[in-house]
Amino acid sequence: MTNQTAMLVAAQGGPYAQVRTGTVSAVSDNQLRVNIAGTTIPASYLLGYNAKAGDLVLLLQQDGSWCVLGALAGVGSNEVLNPSFEDNPSEIVNWTAYDVSGTSSITLVGPVDGAPDGQFYVNAATDGAAATALLYSTPIPVTAGNVFAVSAYVWGTYVADAAETADADLMALWFATAADLYPTTSSADTVIASAVDVPAAPPFSTLSGTVTAPVTGYMRIALRSTTSADASLNWDLAVARRTT
Repeated sequence: MTNQTAMLVAAQGGPYAQVRTGTVSAVSDNQLRVNIAGTTIPASYLLGYNAKAGDLVLLLQQDGSWCVLGALAGVGSNEVLNPSFEDNPSEIVNWTAYDVSGTSSITLVGPVDGAPDGQFYVNAATDGAAATALLYSTPIPVTAGNVFAVSAYVWGTYVADAAETADADLMALWFATAADLYPTTSSADTVIASAVDVPAAPPFSTLSGTVTAPVTGYMRIALRSTTSADASLNWDLAVARRTT
């Protein structure tokens, strides 16, 4: 017989504390900024916790107060540099664009309120016929067999009355050396997760999954956008955590 006491207690309303997980997006002397399911909140943290941006953390909420208890063991920090496109307010740094087909324009948008993480995100668009473009990260060293948990936020922007037709792919690209750029790859591209006809926000859509390195060398996380003149895609908070 299954003991359902824990489920019954968890379902009760009332002034109880709750536990959540989130990602540290900014660190200061007295406060952290933590992204929880697309919403960034301020939180205190326990003495002795050496917080770093990108940490996956466990938080305790009591009424309107949040406290970070610490980073989760067994899950690495985010290895994508400039994951939320906040590092430079004038340009996209630590990412490289590549046109797979057609010609796309990938631009930095912000500062704005309401981005999934921070105040900036990127938009991939084309003024002409349908186009497909990659935006890929700096290289991450890998050994064959390494496993990563990967995710990103994506949402569409459409002209009035246009059908929601933009498609998104979250990918891993593989390279023999850190200097190699796409399409000089060492193994076939890996599609981690895909979404067709990505809806406009709200809500933001999430692409996520795991990927195993097929080779020893370097991995770059790629955001692939397939767009048209009436449809563009927006991306934010790309995460790649080493699990093994």
